[in-house]
Amino acid sequence: MALRKTQIAVAASLLLSVGMPTVAASPSARDDQTPEPAGQRRSWAARSSSGVTLGGTWTVNEVQKPNAVTGTWTLLDAQGRTVMTGGWSAARSPGGWTGSWRAAASGKPEEYTGTWTAKVDLKPAGGFSDLFAKAAEAAVSGTWRAASRSGAWTIQAERR
Repeated sequence: MALRKTQIAVAASLLLSVGMPTVAASPSARDDQTPEPAGQRRSWAARSSSGVTLGGTWTVNEVQKPNAVTGTWTLLDAQGRTVMTGGWSAARSPGGWTGSWRAAASGKPEEYTGTWTAKVDLKPAGGFSDLFAKAAEAAVSGTWRAASRSGAWTIQAERR
């Protein structure tokens, strides 16, 4: 799958604007506040409003600080080969989470960067996994920005 520069920017924006877009395998919605194991790899799948379907893997490290997380992600092609990799981070904010992301296409020197927000009511001591607990109950939304492009996103976690 050859990705055009526009598709890469859209993929990066979709991907890290949510840190994980429409999540096919999300952290379990747990009642306890035990952090997720650091670096546990999960898969994700997303579809843009124009119908582009993307997928890959992502990790989250929630144990460094209670109100901050970091992680990595990959975008895979239809054959399972890595097309793009990146990192993301987020900090808890009064209205949810605010973060940044970066992305690099495999074999390309340029890097893409941007920011994202998630609007969600959180428990006072809740961690990042609360975003997915809320997304399992109802859609969670936010915004993303990458250079001059910006938009909105929504996730609804898969129920198991």
